[in-house]
Amino acid sequence: MYQINAKLSRDISTVISQSTCVDNIIIMSGGDREMEKIKRALGYISMAIMILVLLYVKYAYERGLELWPVNTKLLHDKVRVERKIKIPEGETMEFIQPAFLIGISHSSTETPEDAIEDLEEGNYGHEWYEEVKLNEDGTLSMTVTGKQLEHWISTREDALNKRIEDNKDKGMEIRINKDFTKVTYTLKKGCEKSSLEWLIDAQVIMGCLFEIQSFTGIAPEDCHVREVVKRESDGVVIIDAVSPGANYEVTDAQWYGEEKIE
Repeated sequence: MYQINAKLSRDISTVISQSTCVDNIIIMSGGDREMEKIKRALGYISMAIMILVLLYVKYAYERGLELWPVNTKLLHDKVRVERKIKIPEGETMEFIQPAFLIGISHSSTETPEDAIEDLEEGNYGHEWYEEVKLNEDGTLSMTVTGKQLEHWISTREDALNKRIEDNKDKGMEIRINKDFTKVTYTLKKGCEKSSLEWLIDAQVIMGCLFEIQSFTGIAPEDCHVREVVKRESDGVVIIDAVSPGANYEVTDAQWYGEEKIE
């Protein structure tokens, strides 16, 4: 009787144990399915968030181009001079500027010696150059350090970029080629720039281009600048001249297309 009860007890325990394992398996299987559902849901949510972020970036970029078109375009229009010459620390180098540049840097009532005097006065307290002298052939020799050379080039870049931007607002497009030997002025429809206003800017731009050429190692006799001025509306070229040696005169009537250019 005792043996039968003991065996029955063992059988009951085995059944209970097996039943418990089955329940655990069922519970674990149900938990796995729930976890998979949660993971799948999180994956969908992450994908949706990513799509929304990409759509927002696209929208922001397009709005940026719409709201700031001038600044975006200016990145491609900006004048940048390649620094071809490197002057080691503690050393200097002499650059020779063409006589034509000295001629346009002072008024008709001044002499080249007056221009040199102005340079020397301007150099006081700034040290923009080490030495400057007027040569017998009318050219100007300027000795500078590496830091002073960078000053001359960077200030000419700034002067050109300022005039490109200012004239764009007045309806005139200015384009300068890569070797700084040609500048093209295009009068857009409704251009507010008069011929006299253009001439004032053109003289500054030409001076900058001649200086950039000389400070990048171009010999003074090889320095030249071609100026082209044209109207976009009818395609007429108002001026096409190369300096040194250019000589042109334009009236306001010709400038605005009210009178033909001979």
